[in-house]
Amino acid sequence: MCWTLWIALGLFPLVDGHPTLKTDQNSLEAADTALNHQNGTLNSVLHLDDREKAALEPTWVDPAFPMKELNTSHYPATRAAKVAEHYLNYHHGSPSKWFMVHAIERATSEDIPEVGTKYHIQFSVQEQATKKIVENCIAEILFRQTEGQSTPEVNCTCDDLLKIKTSDADHALYHHIKHQPHLVTGTDIPDSQGNIPKEMEPLWYLGGIGASFIMWQQSNESTLYNMAHIHNVKQLNSENDLLAFDYVVLLHEMVSQEIIHWHMQVAWNPTQGVTVTQCHLLPKDTMKQPSAE
Repeated sequence: MCWTLWIALGLFPLVDGHPTLKTDQNSLEAADTALNHQNGTLNSVLHLDDREKAALEPTWVDPAFPMKELNTSHYPATRAAKVAEHYLNYHHGSPSKWFMVHAIERATSEDIPEVGTKYHIQFSVQEQATKKIVENCIAEILFRQTEGQSTPEVNCTCDDLLKIKTSDADHALYHHIKHQPHLVTGTDIPDSQGNIPKEMEPLWYLGGIGASFIMWQQSNESTLYNMAHIHNVKQLNSENDLLAFDYVVLLHEMVSQEIIHWHMQVAWNPTQGVTVTQCHLLPKDTMKQPSAE
């Protein structure tokens, strides 16, 4: 009887005005600051493991905009991290360097009245060509409250991102393409078996970097984009030092499971990086590449 009463009294402060404590992951995410102050008692009563204890660790927050812990494997966190991935790719990627989120260590969000929702993500990325892991990436992603589509505002840093050097590979590829007797073309990348020929990998990466710009621009709190396929790509004649390519890409919106077709033109050289010079959404029933302007 004494032990039952002691446990009931120990948990009584949690009832009034706070979520009921359970040992599943969802309730841990919902636990607020009041629970954090009681975590010593709760840990002894409920025998939380190290991960669950970490979820209850107190963090400093602005009381005006309280933080909410997010499950790192659920859509709100993965959406925000994916936007940071697209942002990193467009600003730091190349035909020899393409990043994907490797792991999300921590994610929080804050609702800012009359502004929108800001996500704070701690994560790592993997460079796809070298398979190197880049740790200590931190991003803030703000989805503004607007009537129409608004590009998420991203502030992102990765401590070791610049340590992945691809300058030699990029320059070698640039000179190889520049001195080809014919313009480079490609179709159906990857093929129906999911294979990407070695010589097509730079065009696949370059298409992914260009698509990252579109996916970043088009993302919101209800979307999760990946590039699924390159329908076709062809090199365009260029009068300057930039290589220009015309793409039709298929983007997979994973929440709605919709496949979306985009036409884009991409310019690149090793010193100036990748730029999407034009892009537009294609009708759903089209698989024919429009003529380049």
